[in-house]
Amino acid sequence: MEFQGKKQTILCLSFVTLFSLLGLCSPNIVVEEVHVGVILDMGSREGKIILSCISTALSDFYHLHNNYSTRVILHTRDSIGKPLHALSAALNLLDKIKVEAIIGAQTRMEANLLAELGEEAKVPVLSLSGLRTSPFGAPGKYPFFVEITQDETSQVTAISGLIEMFKWRDVILLYENTDYGRDIIPFFINSFEEANVTIVYKSCIAASSADEQIIEELRNLTKLKTTVFVVHVSHFLVPRLLLNAKKLGLLSEGYAWIMTSTSMNFLHYSMDPSVIESTQGVLGLKSYTPASTRLHNLTSRLRRIFYMQDPNIEVSAVTPDGIWAYDATWALAEAVERTWTSTGLNLVNLNNITSSKHGLLLLQEILQTRFKGLSGEEIQYPNGKLVSSAFEIVNVIGKGERRVGLWPCEENHKRNLLSTNDLETIIWPGGSSTLPNGSKKQLSTSSEIKLRVGVPVRIGFNELVHMNHDIQTNRTSFTGFCIDVFEAAISKLPYKVNYDFVPFAIGINASYNDLVHQLVLQTFDAVVGDTTITSERSQHVGFTTPYTDLGVGMLVSNEKEDMWFFLKPLSADLWITSAGFFILTGFVVWVIERPVNPEFQGTPSQQIGSILWGEVVNVLGRASAN
Repeated sequence: MEFQGKKQTILCLSFVTLFSLLGLCSPNIVVEEVHVGVILDMGSREGKIILSCISTALSDFYHLHNNYSTRVILHTRDSIGKPLHALSAALNLLDKIKVEAIIGAQTRMEANLLAELGEEAKVPVLSLSGLRTSPFGAPGKYPFFVEITQDETSQVTAISGLIEMFKWRDVILLYENTDYGRDIIPFFINSFEEANVTIVYKSCIAASSADEQIIEELRNLTKLKTTVFVVHVSHFLVPRLLLNAKKLGLLSEGYAWIMTSTSMNFLHYSMDPSVIESTQGVLGLKSYTPASTRLHNLTSRLRRIFYMQDPNIEVSAVTPDGIWAYDATWALAEAVERTWTSTGLNLVNLNNITSSKHGLLLLQEILQTRFKGLSGEEIQYPNGKLVSSAFEIVNVIGKGERRVGLWPCEENHKRNLLSTNDLETIIWPGGSSTLPNGSKKQLSTSSEIKLRVGVPVRIGFNELVHMNHDIQTNRTSFTGFCIDVFEAAISKLPYKVNYDFVPFAIGINASYNDLVHQLVLQTFDAVVGDTTITSERSQHVGFTTPYTDLGVGMLVSNEKEDMWFFLKPLSADLWITSAGFFILTGFVVWVIERPVNPEFQGTPSQQIGSILWGEVVNVLGRASAN
């Protein structure tokens, strides 16, 4: 037994010595840790899926590139779904952890806050949400902000192209009262205008609205002639919206509902079968991700992960945000490796959160990264945005969705779907395959109804609104910019609308508030004029999109400059008055000094010269003393 023990000890020491020698012979690989912050709503299902995709992406990346000298280390923070919590978490990551990049920003508000912070700290922010945008906005305000998801505005052309293809001339735009809901409206307006499509009504619904409020707003839509709805709301609001719309008959035969990818991407992740039943016949866009072996493997792994964590969470498919987060993490890890090996320096060695010397290098590598993503398609982020490949056009049928077509997101792609033959058969609400004509049958009595339109009359800017009264014919007419806009809008309607302008005197006894209140009293059906949109008035009546800008301007004549230009600021009277005081002061000095001062004596011309020169010396002497 003693010999056997010694034998085992000698054998063990031999193995230790052997491995030690092998270790001395092997190259000494130093792995540098790169810290990256992740800010997500960890309490939400979507946040958990995104975090799992990010972690899995790093695991897959370093399993494939185990010889790399860098390792991305994640530091997760919970935003609790609140923008200020996300901002606080980002400050903590930058100040305490000294992170090199941040992944997160699931909402528009979080994206705007983190974009400002990332720009200040010179740290790349890989965002799952876009910034507030405008069709006329100048890009590049936040170069350190990288949008890793599909740009929401890229789908506007696809939707307007579908509506143009179906030959619908009028639509109702239904959107959510949030930043991302409102920001896309100008893009829709511009795109529909190019397609000669009219938005007859814009319905804004808050996510916090009670069912009674949603029903009241939808009931107003039943009174309209148009039966085509374009919907841009979050997947949290979709279930209640569609259930109440179905109750009011807005999802019956003859109606058409087209949803943006914001509504469709998560349609079946948050709804029970009763709600899915109310979506039958809905047409919408979804972010297109071709099936691939890598995507299938990721889905299977996530299913096992979530089943082990919580058997009640079922992952039928990876969400688009999860796929984009996976690809973005892969791009970040590759960019970190290239930057680290090329500089050999710490990317972000912040003494405070307001400066970074090397964040720009990492950003440039991210923007230049190109690789095959989960779907097998090339992933790249030029100009700080993900290059979108395509949208798939889906039709809700039964318990699922059926793809009926694809819309490429090419820069020069403009409504390439020329006919309905480019799409598969679509089942519309009510179970009909017949294309809705987009409008209800017009009542024969509608042309006999006249609208009473109130017009403010006051002394002021006649260019906006002006009343002309002909004494001989006893007829009153109205002119001005506001009247022209109203008449141009009425002329765009596909049916005839009769109206009468009714003057409303604005003065001591009546104000614009009184004019607006006439709509509440139903004295007027509409008001046309230079009426300012205020918070108090908006609580009682609805306003159109503003067609003028507030501000104060100054009209200045464009004259040629000459050598006497310096005289322009003062009027002639003021120059004459100044010269008079100049001479008067010199004369007083001459009267006082002449009896005792020889310099003020002599011929009259000499005395006049002394007066003027003495005044000049006096003025210049004061200036030099000051």
